[in-house]
Amino acid sequence: MTWANGLRFAACAVAAIGIAACEQQTPRVVEIFISENGTQKYLSEAAQKGPIQFQMLPTEIAAASGYLDIALATFNNNAAQRTKRIFTANPGEARSGVRTVLMIGAGDEASGSALCRGAQPQATLGDKETKFVAVLCQGEQRLSEAHGWVRKETAAQDEEYRLVLVDLANALFQRRQQGK
Repeated sequence: MTWANGLRFAACAVAAIGIAACEQQTPRVVEIFISENGTQKYLSEAAQKGPIQFQMLPTEIAAASGYLDIALATFNNNAAQRTKRIFTANPGEARSGVRTVLMIGAGDEASGSALCRGAQPQATLGDKETKFVAVLCQGEQRLSEAHGWVRKETAAQDEEYRLVLVDLANALFQRRQQGK
């Protein structure tokens, strides 16, 4: 084997290992829908007028092991506004005309549109992963929606849980799309 062939072989081996490692990871977030008018304005609006209601479903999961507290803190920290209180789980404190719904263990019937209309589907856990659906609603209208996945055994305190929440928050709140 010549030096050039050896180098080429080593590069291919490293690439193959990288591809195999990537295939073993669960994709974290896929953006499904974003309003062409953008949704980032709701963050600055909440900083001025008051927080956005944050609802987590199912309520049994939200109450267990800090899932709601960690999700709420992650969304607030990710908002990057002057105030850290952009989201609230208390509907009486919400002042924004929009609300965020996050469902853990979302099955096929858990679409963003259904969640905006008030549906509370039963959670279903996949064999290897847990699906999240996050949606930004204005009344019953869906403004943005994103789906995320974590490994089934992921706990609220795991970094994987926090990272999927950051990705979901970023997917829900985006600037107006150019050219539309």
